[in-house]
Amino acid sequence: MPTENKKSYLDCCKQPDLATIKTVYQSNHDCEALLQCKNCKTYWFYRFNEYRDDWTVWYSKLTKEEAELILNAEERPDLDFLKNKPSFMEDATGVKKVQGQPTYPKS
Repeated sequence: MPTENKKSYLDCCKQPDLATIKTVYQSNHDCEALLQCKNCKTYWFYRFNEYRDDWTVWYSKLTKEEAELILNAEERPDLDFLKNKPSFMEDATGVKKVQGQPTYPKS
């Protein structure tokens, strides 16, 4: 899960503060979760990948329909829509906007 829920670079509102709504997948080195901003109620898909000597985090803003697809899934939801979804990517070098994120955990 996110260790810091307040990510000032997220653009949903002036003070993003995220809460985990549903964990999709979690291992020692990966995490996928549906988050929601406590202040503006925007949904985000969170992905964390830890590598041997580095880490990467993605945040993708979701529509209500995309969030409901994840919330209502009894098994792993189809996350293919994330590969072209504008996202924020954070790693040891900083934060940048990217076009998409991986659709499966690394492990």
